[in-house]
Amino acid sequence: MIKRIFYSIAIVLLLCQACISQNTEHAPTALFQLSNPHVQASSIFFDSYTMLNFSIDMPNSIIKYTLDGSSVNQNAKVFSEPLKIQESAVIKAKMFHPDYKESDEVVLEVVKIAKNSAIKQVTIKPEPSEKYSGMGAMGLSDLKKGSAQFAGDKQWMGFQTEKITASLQLEKNSTVNKIVVSVLTNQSNWIFAPGKIEVFNEGELIGERTFAKSEQETPNSPTFVHVPVSTGMYNTLNVVIHPLSEIPAWHQGKGTTPWVFIDEIIIQ
Repeated sequence: MIKRIFYSIAIVLLLCQACISQNTEHAPTALFQLSNPHVQASSIFFDSYTMLNFSIDMPNSIIKYTLDGSSVNQNAKVFSEPLKIQESAVIKAKMFHPDYKESDEVVLEVVKIAKNSAIKQVTIKPEPSEKYSGMGAMGLSDLKKGSAQFAGDKQWMGFQTEKITASLQLEKNSTVNKIVVSVLTNQSNWIFAPGKIEVFNEGELIGERTFAKSEQETPNSPTFVHVPVSTGMYNTLNVVIHPLSEIPAWHQGKGTTPWVFIDEIIIQ
């Protein structure tokens, strides 16, 4: 009798489990998003070329990319082999898979530089924060890029002030048409891109660029800021970096002076 009851209970449980299995609905794979592709350049700064490569960690996935800063869509080029990049480029890439949601877009910028740096000497005022002193003023021309993880990265110089002036002594009669400043955005840590950058030669304004305040939080990333200047031959330049006047109203630090982080100034 006891055995009969035991077997009856076991059969009922098996039937219930079968019913549950048949009625279970699995979430469609299209709801799951792919992880971001990994993009690597042999060098961020280069005088001849740099090699660009992507790593794919999902079978049957493809990576599509652009080199001109435009957004990636289904019509973008498909990555098949390492790319030889011979000019400055803003690379954007996404991973695609037939069964999953496409990844977020990743961005990497590489910069072509003169074979021999035109910068002989750099002085900077005011001094950076003791906590984020970087590699000193000459570290701004060593062509070593800081990472997005600024804590402990000795390349970054951090400032919390109204104005930063980098005075550049150039090789004699250097031809210049653009200044590139490498800055960091990490708004959750109160680090914002500048509000304006000006370039002077012997007191004369030869180039400037103004940037709009961000209306919402933007992704953490190192960014190159390009400032065109009047093409000419120069011996000295003053690059004046103006932080935002205050942190925007949407941020928890609203109304206070933001941090500005820089790690490189490039002459083009």
